[in-house]
Amino acid sequence: MIGTASRPRVVVTAAEMITPLAGNADATFCGMSQGRSGIRTISRFDASGLGSQVAGEVDDHVIAAAHSAGNFAGCETLFESAARGVQLGLIAGMAALQRAALPTISPERLGVCVGTSGEMYDITALDGLIQAERIASATAGHAREFVGMLAAQRLRVRKSGATAALVAACGAAGPSMTVSATCASGTQAIGEATLWIREGDADVVLAGGCDSLLTFLGVSSFDLLTALATRFNGDPAAASRPFDRKRCGFVIGEGAAFVVLEELNHALRRGAEPLAEVVGYGASCDAYRITDSPPDGDGAVLAMSAALDDGQLNNDAIGYISAHGTSTQINDRAETRAVHRVFGPRARSIPISSQKSMIGHSIGAAGAIECVTCVHVLRTGLIPPTINYKFPDPDCDLDYVPNTARAQQVDVAMSNSFGFGGQNASIVLRRWAAGNDGMNCNAPA
Repeated sequence: MIGTASRPRVVVTAAEMITPLAGNADATFCGMSQGRSGIRTISRFDASGLGSQVAGEVDDHVIAAAHSAGNFAGCETLFESAARGVQLGLIAGMAALQRAALPTISPERLGVCVGTSGEMYDITALDGLIQAERIASATAGHAREFVGMLAAQRLRVRKSGATAALVAACGAAGPSMTVSATCASGTQAIGEATLWIREGDADVVLAGGCDSLLTFLGVSSFDLLTALATRFNGDPAAASRPFDRKRCGFVIGEGAAFVVLEELNHALRRGAEPLAEVVGYGASCDAYRITDSPPDGDGAVLAMSAALDDGQLNNDAIGYISAHGTSTQINDRAETRAVHRVFGPRARSIPISSQKSMIGHSIGAAGAIECVTCVHVLRTGLIPPTINYKFPDPDCDLDYVPNTARAQQVDVAMSNSFGFGGQNASIVLRRWAAGNDGMNCNAPA
């Protein structure tokens, strides 16, 4: 490992997101700080036959407003033909680039790294693909027309669709990659992009995550795994309750978040004020089971420890943890044990909260949303709460910032993502001393 004193430093110079709470990062963070829930009864399809009928949906009007805001000049057709998750990625990604106000940059020095599960749960696109293949094979006389239809449907369901769309929209010719590591995808994408800059492969990288699995196939798949909350269909806002004793599964959500990462000197030369510094990144695999974590959180311990080692930080440096906090019995218990193992006697004194209590679990986008939230925590001195925390669980005994935001300066924050298939990633961000957003979200002190 290159010593942190000699390796290039990587900073965040812009951050944006679109979530069930709002169409931008500032409004989303204010909503979180007020403890508002963006979870409601599913409206995008008839979910009446499913065990779980609630989700964190992004309002269609928010998407329409973002589309009409003018960030897609020259790529309107690309946006309009994209699957919903890709559209969310385009909205957040292009808004982040606009915020960064980059001067002219050599395209080969600009990279794109996107975490996503892809659109394989888009049953409409899959049905269109099947129909197009049938027609193309049966109708030789109109081959060109149907091959075009077939290609369009295949583009909609490929996992690299969001990366390809963002590369085309921003003209990046540097390294690009799609990270599909289930729930760890967004965090891992930002971590891998950080390594590109450290290694000199790019000066600037647009990195983050986007996902929308809110289709009948997407929700029913998790429903069949008994992973979703099913006891709160009549009270959607109460359904996601991480670390609470009455939690009964996660609530599926959708969204996107992106950061613009830059090598520090590159940012300072152009007069950009960093928002935060990425100081540590760690990834691991559980080598356990596909759908649940090892009881003692072994993989999570490896990821958090690796992120601390990468940043050459002692565990007493961490002032806030953005939890993976899915609201499942197994994950929340395993994550709590892992935090105890990594932080020892300090574990109970570190504020740790789960934004999924308010927006649900957006799978590939979740880690990126939580990373952007950490940037706001560092800049505002506000820690968002874990809402719906009413019934303490003796197996979950940390400081989960229950129900009400907390005013507390944080110098170093860790964001954790522990995914299906045992893929784990942790990232550590440091407050940039000059930064202070001065946001007033009317959150209680």
